[in-house]
Amino acid sequence: MRMLVLGGTGFLGAPLVGHLRRAGHEVAVFHRGRDCKDPEGHFHGDRRELLAFAPAFARFNPEVVIDTIAGSAIAAQRTMAAVRGQNRRVVFVSSMDVYRAWGVFHGTEAGTPAPGLLREDSPLREHSGLYPAAVLAGLRRRHAWMAEGYDKLGMERAAAAAARGGWYGRITILRLPPMYGPGDQQRRLYPLWRRMQDGRPAVLLERGWAAWRTARGFVGNMAAGVALAASDPRAGGRIFNLADGGNYCQLAWAQLAAEAAGWRGRIVTTPPALTPPHLHVAANTAQSCAADSSSIRRELGFVPPVTLAQALRTTLAWARANPLSLDFEAEYIAEDAALRACGLAAGVMS
Repeated sequence: MRMLVLGGTGFLGAPLVGHLRRAGHEVAVFHRGRDCKDPEGHFHGDRRELLAFAPAFARFNPEVVIDTIAGSAIAAQRTMAAVRGQNRRVVFVSSMDVYRAWGVFHGTEAGTPAPGLLREDSPLREHSGLYPAAVLAGLRRRHAWMAEGYDKLGMERAAAAAARGGWYGRITILRLPPMYGPGDQQRRLYPLWRRMQDGRPAVLLERGWAAWRTARGFVGNMAAGVALAASDPRAGGRIFNLADGGNYCQLAWAQLAAEAAGWRGRIVTTPPALTPPHLHVAANTAQSCAADSSSIRRELGFVPPVTLAQALRTTLAWARANPLSLDFEAEYIAEDAALRACGLAAGVMS
């Protein structure tokens, strides 16, 4: 199949393009970069000027368009206008943060925490804003595609409106969880592994945070799932959760990270009163964000190709090969004080 990937060189896009090409698809990539080995298969530009590429896209004539970086309603509308064509399918990569549970977790949605797993028909957020301005500013520095804002809920609404019109049955939405793996600019596992690498005797987790559960996705597995949905016409007109499975709490996740790193220290849960300020989590951790991703497995046959153990080892190898030069000394001093307050030994493991 001929496939056009918008944003096919980043964290998710690069492994996605690899999956598609290994499966024998003819793939073209739209991205901002200039340095590429295969200029024939690349369109270079800013997605805010996507409509200017409509004639070039029409000449390539993709059967499926995969938008990995649409982050707002206007971005989704622009994509659909630029690739409009008969019987053409569009796959949008969305996020599980569209669910109301994520708004309750972040404190932007009213109401009490709801139990159970997040499914495709779970309530969505009522409010478009999810992250504080300072958090969004940091994300924009890492991700150029967020320049127009970040509102996956608005993106999905725009796609749904199109699906009720001329795009009926030809739009797929994939809701992904927080991802980890090689190339993760948010370095979600780095604080844990840095402490283990520095020989800390213990890793501290605030009690509520330690119990908090969420879905996760190794980037290689998420790329495989997106590739599967793009190549299977049964995904047309559908919304799927896509995740590794497991829904580990933060404590169990830290234990798995420690096992991958070969670290033999202790993971200590602390009450809020004894938790250092930098480890406080400003969120409603009573709201679980665990998700059910069984639909895509059952209906499309998705099986994550990379095991959890291998995913963590691969991520750790990348993290070690791409270290950050951050100073954690002040945090370690505060953590040592917290350990002593808990009646535990502080310092560095011998």
